[in-house]
Amino acid sequence: MQKRLIIADDHELFAKGLDNLLKQQGQYTIVAYCKNGKEVLDFLKQATLPHLIILDLNMPVMDGLQLLNHLHRLYPGIKKLVISMHHSQTTMELCKNLNANGFISKDASIEVLLNAINDIIEGKSFFQKIDQNQYPEESYGGYEKLMKTYNLSKREIEIIQLIMNEYESTEIAEKLHLSPLTVKTHRKNIFRKIGVRNLAGLAALFKNFPGSSLALP
Repeated sequence: MQKRLIIADDHELFAKGLDNLLKQQGQYTIVAYCKNGKEVLDFLKQATLPHLIILDLNMPVMDGLQLLNHLHRLYPGIKKLVISMHHSQTTMELCKNLNANGFISKDASIEVLLNAINDIIEGKSFFQKIDQNQYPEESYGGYEKLMKTYNLSKREIEIIQLIMNEYESTEIAEKLHLSPLTVKTHRKNIFRKIGVRNLAGLAALFKNFPGSSLALP
C-alpha cells in the first residue's frame, strides 16, 4: 500500500528534490507540498490524513515547532519527521517534547532519510545522532542563544518552549515527568533570570532571538 506523505518546507528547490526522490522509491505518494504550517492545517481539514508529515522548522506564517504543537493536539495519529539544518541537541529535544517522531539534518544521506521514514511509519522513532564537531551546540537556533545569554539550563529551555507553545503547567509537568510544583518553581526562576514578570514580557523578549519559535497569535 502506498504511504501518503506531506512535505512542509518553504524552500521550493529542496522540497521538489525531496518530492522527486521519494516518488522514485515507488512506495510513497506525496499528497501535498506546503510552504508553511498553516497550509498544512488547511489541507488536513479537507483531505484524507497522511501517514507522515516531513517538515522544516524555519517556515513563514507558522513554523515547524508551532505546527508540531497543533498536529499533536488536532491530529495525534499523524507521524512527524523534522528535517532541519538546526541539528543541535537542544533543538532536537524541543522537537521530541512536541511529539516529533524523528529528526534528521537536511544534509543527511539518502539512506538515513529513507531509514527514518520507514522506521517512523512502522511505529518507531528515529533521531539522527549529532556530530558535535559538525554541529556545535552554540551555533544553532535562538533557544541556544537564549540559554547562553541568560545562563538558563536545558530543562529551563524545555519549559520555556512548552510555555510558548501554550502548554499549561500541568501538561508540562506530565510531559517532562515533573511535579506541578517543580514546574512552578522553574517558571519563577526563568522569569527571574530573564528579568520579566509574565508571559507577555517573555514573548516580547523572544523578538530579539531569531529562531526561537512562538505559537502565540
